[in-house]
Amino acid sequence: MIFPTARFVPLCAIRPCGISSGVMKTPEILAPAGNREALETACLYGAEAVYLGLKGETSLRAKAANFSPDELAAAVTHAHGSGVKVYLTLNAYPHDGGMAKISESIEIAKAAGVDAIIVADIGVLSLVKKQAPTLSIHLSTQANAVNVPAIEAWATLGVSRVILARELSVSEIAHIRKNTAVELEIFVHGGVCISMSGRCLISNYLCSRDANQGLCTQPCRWDYAVMERTRPGQYMPIIEEDGTTFLFNSKDLCLLPVWDRVMGLGLQGLKIEGRNRTPLYVATITAVYRRARDAWLEDPACFTVDEAWLEEVKKTNHREYFTGFFTGLPDQEGIKYDFKDYEHSHHLAAKVIGLREGRVVLEARNPLIAGMQLEWLSSTSGRQCFVLEGAMVEGQAVRTLRPNQVFELTLPFTPTVGELIRKPYSEGDKVVD
Repeated sequence: MIFPTARFVPLCAIRPCGISSGVMKTPEILAPAGNREALETACLYGAEAVYLGLKGETSLRAKAANFSPDELAAAVTHAHGSGVKVYLTLNAYPHDGGMAKISESIEIAKAAGVDAIIVADIGVLSLVKKQAPTLSIHLSTQANAVNVPAIEAWATLGVSRVILARELSVSEIAHIRKNTAVELEIFVHGGVCISMSGRCLISNYLCSRDANQGLCTQPCRWDYAVMERTRPGQYMPIIEEDGTTFLFNSKDLCLLPVWDRVMGLGLQGLKIEGRNRTPLYVATITAVYRRARDAWLEDPACFTVDEAWLEEVKKTNHREYFTGFFTGLPDQEGIKYDFKDYEHSHHLAAKVIGLREGRVVLEARNPLIAGMQLEWLSSTSGRQCFVLEGAMVEGQAVRTLRPNQVFELTLPFTPTVGELIRKPYSEGDKVVD
């Protein structure tokens, strides 16, 4: 079974809406890279840029694995060797005690050769301009840019690209695009914060972990009940199920259903959220959005959303999808009140780590048993199903495989090193990916 894919097309010129001078490069697909494996996966499955953070509380995903200075330099080398840009996130809001760490991070970024630094705080921006005057600066969505005057003001301070706030509709984005020549980027897929682009203090109040320092515990995803002060122990009737409600739990963003409208905006960056996500998520979502982008570029007039793409993004961990603010105010429709767990139909089975004398060398990532139906995620030609048979470990035939165990298979296709194999999820699976 082959999952159809549009061929990758070369970069071509599109004229941004309302801007008569010059042309715009093809909007790049930006993928999250929470660690080296995610970065390599993003590069393999069609990303044209990745965004990542250093170890320590300098970005808003401080709990991701992130990168040491040496790891960052190696990551940049790998990405650039694959033709992929690297954007370093320094988008936390540091207090004065944290500015020395920011300054050190800027020097690390310069030495590593990153392509841009993503900032939210104006003080961090000023340090980047002082220490690395030739380095491109992108404005984080955390800065909440929602209007043309703000974008123009940021541009005068040295910002070359603005990642727009997620609270904007398609018509508002179109108005901004028409009235500024600054590069623009939006999030097209992933988790959505219930607060204004992440300006939230719930985590700080409940867990003493500041979301604006990259330490959010995501308490908006917890289940809640309301109790009035003078009635201790008596829950008020906002019940959705079993006495609790997921009152603050936003659905996940997915703009595939309105992809023609996204592409018609003339943006420079189309961004996927998820620096805490798995390589399987990165591979699946990046590949789908790259296909959708390329299919639109190949024939904008006849473009239609492939239903297979919509099914594909449901196979990795997600909450129910919606289109966020893009198509209008979501109101209560944007909340998943009966949330119990992330939805998914597949998880990671194995990763291709080598090719040896006509056989494929793989590393198991979850328990595997002979006879299982598996699916190869090709980075170039789609998806192909096969049955796990004939696994060999150190020259011996085996029927079961443990996570992290290296094994060999003879397959009717030749995968690329780094590609992933997934399997359908079933209740009772002890998933480790």
